[in-house]
Amino acid sequence: MKWSLNMPSRTLPSMWTDTCSCRRSCPENCRSYRASLPRRRTDNMKTEELWKQYEEQRFKISAYHLVLGTTFYDSDTIAPEKGRQYRNERMAYLEGEVFDMETDPKFIELRETLYNREDLPEQKKQILKWELKDLESFRYIPKDLYVEYNELTMNSNVAWKKAKNANDYKMFEPYLLKIIDLSKKMLQYRKGDLQGYDVYLSDYEPGMTVEKYDRFFDLIREKLVPLIKKISAAPQIDTSFTNRFYPADQQRKMMKKIMDYMQFDWEAGVLGETEHPFTSSLSKYDDRVTTHYYENNLLSSIFSVIHETGHATYNYQVADELAETYVFDNMSSGMHESQSRLMENYLGRNSAFWDNLYPEMVKLFPQQLSDISQQQFVDAANASVCSLIRTEADELTYPLHILIRYEIEKGIFDGSIDVNDLENIWNDKYEEYLGIRPTCASEGILQDVHWSGGSFGYFPTYALGSGYAAQFIHAMRKDLDIEACLSNNEFGKIKEWLKEHIHKYGGYYLPQQQIKIATGEEFDPQYYIDYLTEKYSALYKL
Repeated sequence: MKWSLNMPSRTLPSMWTDTCSCRRSCPENCRSYRASLPRRRTDNMKTEELWKQYEEQRFKISAYHLVLGTTFYDSDTIAPEKGRQYRNERMAYLEGEVFDMETDPKFIELRETLYNREDLPEQKKQILKWELKDLESFRYIPKDLYVEYNELTMNSNVAWKKAKNANDYKMFEPYLLKIIDLSKKMLQYRKGDLQGYDVYLSDYEPGMTVEKYDRFFDLIREKLVPLIKKISAAPQIDTSFTNRFYPADQQRKMMKKIMDYMQFDWEAGVLGETEHPFTSSLSKYDDRVTTHYYENNLLSSIFSVIHETGHATYNYQVADELAETYVFDNMSSGMHESQSRLMENYLGRNSAFWDNLYPEMVKLFPQQLSDISQQQFVDAANASVCSLIRTEADELTYPLHILIRYEIEKGIFDGSIDVNDLENIWNDKYEEYLGIRPTCASEGILQDVHWSGGSFGYFPTYALGSGYAAQFIHAMRKDLDIEACLSNNEFGKIKEWLKEHIHKYGGYYLPQQQIKIATGEEFDPQYYIDYLTEKYSALYKL
């Protein structure tokens, strides 16, 4: 999962509060408020002077974001629990400062004036276009509602962790119901043609709507459900050895070897530990990757690390000229998930990926793996088994996990489901689509962090990103022998292809434009269907 500092604030586990250092709603005569405004009218100023003013204000905002992002990462990884209230209060204050700077009428006027200047270079105009678009996601929401919502999501994130550890949905339910209620209220203040759930879907993946996602998931359901049923009836692959005891300290050593193989830049990133893996990019050269170690589940940390390293690689391969601009990490969620899932599945589950790494892993776990061949390990890593946990699901059943969440979110916003019965609805859908039913909340509705932050609309991008990745891999194969690169320890060639075709552009282009640039074609989900069908038919000898 990728946390972006440019996401609408409802996706960040923090909140907006006070408007300035006077800790009250800013009136026009507030000294702090006036000091933040440009001091001259903009209509008679040269474009270069206006752009300098813009960069000064953007630099100031980025400084606040750096402090907030660092504190958020620390809070979710290493910071002591007893200091949470102190941290949250200060983070809330800083978020309020950022909110005022972003929504300052004079700063909005400055950006709009610049955008309309004919002599502004096209690249700068495009950057302002995305910035002004994202501003619309919170610009018209009443401040008191905005503050209430973000206070709630901060507290909700803490409640979710406690509820998951206690395996008790009732501890989290009041927070989730309130988040749903306020999310619906905020929709009343969103401008534009989109309504309801479409607004949030488009926030994460511009241009995507319920109608478009329905068509995508209809294809998934039509083509993959019959294949999953055939595989369920076929002889099963042995995965039992992956649940032997794998000490966390040894896993940590293995994760470093994997990231070294993927040419992760340790001078520009770190690997931390948290409850739910995520990546936070504070700048082009400051990527915070996290994972969670389960000593009875070797595959969990392996593929979460490969996944999150994919997110980090995307960010630090953005072109230098965009590294300090708004579009540095403003990629759509679908594009970002395409890169993490490309690394995790299309590369990480490829047998050639393990030609150099598997012998190293056997050295670290001789008692657990000395009787297991590389092929047995790779087969187990690709085995299709209907399971309860999304982040541990195989490629084939994974989109059904996303479909379940999508259908629930869609029902929440169109009113077709009872939000007071979400846990049962969740369990029923798992039984319907995967033939299994959660027996505890931590393996059911509490397994994901997303709803605690109000991230409605994010889940579908995981499946869509997997579809994008299939098309990217298809295009990459025209230029590279992927298996040879993996086997010969030439991961850099793969990274370079991704950089030149995708990464260097950051969030400069819309997803559909980026796909066309990288592949020469419009997005076609059939690549995804064909990839899964061919791979799993061969694996299970159907």
